[in-house]
Amino acid sequence: MSSTKCKETIKAMGGEFQWSCFPQTYLSKKDVELIFDQARAEVKRIEDKFTDFKPSYFNRINEMAGISPVQVDLETITLIKKAREFSDFSDGIFDISFASVGHLWRQAKDKGNILDKEIIKSQLKFINYKEVIIDEEKLTVFLPFVQMRIGLGGIGKGYAVDRVYDLFLKQGLTNFMVNGAGDIRVHSRADAPRQWRVSVRNPLSKDPSKSVGVIQLSDGAIASSGGYIHNVKGDQFNHHIIHPKTGVSAPSVIASTVLAENAIVADVTATILMNLSGLDSVKYLDKMNLNGFVYEADGKCYLSKKSLMNFGMPLEVRA
Repeated sequence: MSSTKCKETIKAMGGEFQWSCFPQTYLSKKDVELIFDQARAEVKRIEDKFTDFKPSYFNRINEMAGISPVQVDLETITLIKKAREFSDFSDGIFDISFASVGHLWRQAKDKGNILDKEIIKSQLKFINYKEVIIDEEKLTVFLPFVQMRIGLGGIGKGYAVDRVYDLFLKQGLTNFMVNGAGDIRVHSRADAPRQWRVSVRNPLSKDPSKSVGVIQLSDGAIASSGGYIHNVKGDQFNHHIIHPKTGVSAPSVIASTVLAENAIVADVTATILMNLSGLDSVKYLDKMNLNGFVYEADGKCYLSKKSLMNFGMPLEVRA
């Protein structure tokens, strides 16, 4: 195993993706650079395909809402079905059709405004993942209402991280970390000299460099979500995570951190916890049997049973 660390950072999916590794000695620096090139291309492919911020393969579904089904591929069907599984398990707290109001929030924020309550209320009836029609035989997706939209916020970055992780394993890399804007998955050989150290941001500090602690991982994933940037006007409070039942941000939990076997589970679960209270977050984590914790606005921290078992020791997830 090489003691030389290779590292790369790129801009993607509205943030930074970073990967680093201590490659095997049989891989040259040029070999690693070529593998990193593949990782960069894969993240770019996923972003271009599934973004809803600009014209894309995925956004064609939204453009044809209420008009006709859209021909897609198996990857798209599989990802939407995976999102539906999380929706079922969370009783709709995670719902990719949140975008039915989310895209209007985006337009309002671009103008420095708060979305009107009556507009939010009128759009809520179009937030229902069960209304998304998937035809697995014909490979089509149809949104039955013109006002309906879907978006992969809360699952897309985790998916990209897992794809890069699988790519690295396939190409022979070991002892590596993939960080997709805070959604992280790591791999370690049994003879690795140390664990990967992940700092968890302090949600009560305006300084992003301040942390509440460090989690050590040998294998597995960790994801954090937070309403670090708030937009408050009158009695409305919001950040980038929209509660699908209300069309606005939930005011209780301000930050969540989840450890899981893969990045998709960590990413989606961290998003779900942002839409629950502290106590309900713990209940959800315990139901999922996951390490995790949340912070409420008053500074209280709630830990799952699995996290409490590891309190004071490095939290480790084994895939």
